[in-house]
Amino acid sequence: MKKISMWMRLPPMNWFGLVAGALMLLLPFLGPWWSATVGTGAIDLAMSPFDYRISLLEQPITSTLIGYFLLAAKLSVMIGGALMIAGSVGPKRWWGRRLVRFGAMRVFWMIIGLIALLLVGALFMNSILPSLMSGMLEGGSMQVNVPYVEGATTSTIQVDAVTITAPITASLTEIFWVAVLVAALGVAARIYHRRFVKPVKHVKPK
Repeated sequence: MKKISMWMRLPPMNWFGLVAGALMLLLPFLGPWWSATVGTGAIDLAMSPFDYRISLLEQPITSTLIGYFLLAAKLSVMIGGALMIAGSVGPKRWWGRRLVRFGAMRVFWMIIGLIALLLVGALFMNSILPSLMSGMLEGGSMQVNVPYVEGATTSTIQVDAVTITAPITASLTEIFWVAVLVAALGVAARIYHRRFVKPVKHVKPK
């Protein structure tokens, strides 16, 4: 009975928001969400909204500008996670709902953005790039077949009597599904938080 009474005395909290906020603080450091390989180690790619890795013949390719954008995304999610925790600890405070709403959907929209980027990139590689490159290759042709998000395909480049064939594999990593879990908890936290918000009563004028 004492344990039950102690549990009942705990202040109200948004437990979904607490878990989501804690995971948001860790998510930027867990690793890539998506990876791909072209050929046998010819090109390796790994990316998430917070980091990326591109290797061409085992030589890394980096961009300072892209690094700044990814750093901003990392800080944004970490700040959102910290504010989610603060808003979930004080859900009945006037600022609680605002803090939860600030961070609740950040990972969700990052997932949507990553999937959209992969789809647009695959569409460009499959439909537009071959036409551009075929015009530049005299007496040659290029057929690119890039997986849409996940899968294994083969692309070919033919110039005169030389044909180059490269297998391409792409897959979502386990960390992507962790991000999906975090996004689901964020949505649940935003919905669950409504129970702590008192409805405003409108007084009709006499």
